[in-house]
Amino acid sequence: MLVPLSADDIPEVMRIERLPGYDAFVGRWTAEEHAAELTSPDARYLGLRQGRGLAGFVIFQKVNEPIVRLRRIAVGETDKGTGTRVLRAALDWAFESLPADAITLGVARANDRARHIYLREGFLDDGEDEVHFNMRLDRGTWAEPTSD
Repeated sequence: MLVPLSADDIPEVMRIERLPGYDAFVGRWTAEEHAAELTSPDARYLGLRQGRGLAGFVIFQKVNEPIVRLRRIAVGETDKGTGTRVLRAALDWAFESLPADAITLGVARANDRARHIYLREGFLDDGEDEVHFNMRLDRGTWAEPTSD
């Protein structure tokens, strides 16, 4: 379902990052920042193809460490289940392909919807700062079935 992305996909990643309403929650990088991250041995870009573009993407960081960082996840259309499908596929990929003991992420305090999804998918609160709730999913929790 998810495929590795290349430099050719950077414009699509940037298009999704710049959709209305995402600036407060998703973050955005320049093409140069994406190109540098894409070539990092510690990062992986994965995407869900839709026609010639992307329906969504995910960026993992620290992929060679026991605790992997889910840096960014975003989809082109909300309210269609795409985000949940991308998240589940990304978690499956990470725990099946990497030596990860856990996956962490930061979710914007104002992004109640995303936080609810992460909690539903097994993430637990793991501290907070002035901007984010930090969340963590351990390998053992991922292996447990989730209910929709």
